[in-house]
Amino acid sequence: MGVTVRTSQCPACAEPVGHGDRFCEACGGSLLRQGSTSVETVTKETARKCPACGTVSGTTTEYCDECGLRLPDPADRTSIDLGSLAGVSDRGMVHRRNEDAIALGRLLDGSTAAVVCDGVSTTRRPERAARTASEVALAVLLSGDAPVEPVARVRAAVAAASTAVATLDGPNPSPDGPSCTLVAAYVADGRVTVGWVGDTRAYWLAGPDSRLLTRDHSWAAEVVAEGLMDETSAFADRRAHTITRWLGPDMLPDPDVVSVDQDGAGTLLVCSDGLWNEVPEAERIGGFVAGAGEGATPLAVAERLTEFALAAGGRDNISVVVIPLEGEQV
Repeated sequence: MGVTVRTSQCPACAEPVGHGDRFCEACGGSLLRQGSTSVETVTKETARKCPACGTVSGTTTEYCDECGLRLPDPADRTSIDLGSLAGVSDRGMVHRRNEDAIALGRLLDGSTAAVVCDGVSTTRRPERAARTASEVALAVLLSGDAPVEPVARVRAAVAAASTAVATLDGPNPSPDGPSCTLVAAYVADGRVTVGWVGDTRAYWLAGPDSRLLTRDHSWAAEVVAEGLMDETSAFADRRAHTITRWLGPDMLPDPDVVSVDQDGAGTLLVCSDGLWNEVPEAERIGGFVAGAGEGATPLAVAERLTEFALAAGGRDNISVVVIPLEGEQV
């Protein structure tokens, strides 16, 4: 595993930082870099510059200190490009803020990990839950102290994220405290392991062999699985997207985990419902990935999928992480 490197000045605002600091006190930006590549989350906060007057304001204010204009949220659209994997998160066209979070990283031995979280909008500060869960889960997935066995590692990551979210409000959290869904993917030694809580998804995209790896923890998915309704009727019901599992103060971590070997090359896609609500079928998503063209970078593919969801209406926050895998790996 690569070493952890800390900077002597903030990469966002250039203010001096201490040796043990994890975040810049001036602007709130993350100072942590894992392994040989950056480990970042979509909700990383930085100082914001007013587009009208140019005044730089801190991360805790919503309006410009000088002219009063509402400042753009740095989480509205964020791209993370690690070369061999990349992710994009976008606020979409309807919601006022981005309550999704993504985190991704790669170790020197070639292992990769990605986490997508979707804040539960009916709870308080869902964006904080998503950000916390993504950061904590990724840290465990990339940790040298985590279990070596992939399923155990993913379960440990989900459990740590669950504890972190459940305690955001302190020792006596309210039932409507910060909550989120989560999907975590870990790729190592030719094996893909995915754990999830809620309706964030993971897909394997490989032409006609494309398939959904996860099964939503939602009302619609459960009534279909029980044979009570067909899929079309279930997803047309107003209760369709009611989730049955999540991370939060009133839930114990209960992830489902799958671990699969793959024969041949393909793309692992991890995403929030802002994408799959617009195009749920694995083969159709695979077609959009193939349409990016041979040699397209993971970032270009992630941007293509995000732009498709925006063009389809952008009714929800949209988050996607793209991890292409060669045949000899998976």
